[in-house]
Amino acid sequence: MRMNRKGVIDLPVKLMVVVLILSISVPMLANAMENGERNNAAAAMDSEVDRIFNAVAAVHYSGMGSTRTVSVNIPDGCEIVIMGGNGSDAYSVKMFFKGHQTSVRYMDRPPVLFIAQEMTIRGSCLLLITGDLVDDRSAVRIETV
Repeated sequence: MRMNRKGVIDLPVKLMVVVLILSISVPMLANAMENGERNNAAAAMDSEVDRIFNAVAAVHYSGMGSTRTVSVNIPDGCEIVIMGGNGSDAYSVKMFFKGHQTSVRYMDRPPVLFIAQEMTIRGSCLLLITGDLVDDRSAVRIETV
């Protein structure tokens, strides 16, 4: 450190540089942590939706009246909404993290209609999936057990 008649002159400059670096890096770190948490939750929800879709496909290929149960475990702060209803929503599942929609998936291979009003799944639950027909189209009923 350099000294002059008034005292140490390098210390305030070094402190200002440290404060500047911290003020830039802390928000970036917080944002990265939030994005990481959201990505982990989205991956966990995708895995659970895959399990539901696999059970729906098995019921579809087994024919009308067949049933399957699937246990799902949705992470905290997340929810899966099985849309049902009419139009393309009848084939969709929406995923939410902390109230914000992260993605939408469609049951398109095979295209199977969800017979239900909007159904929200949180936490752990057991779903009963039953094969059915609606207007000569393959469909499934999904209920919680």
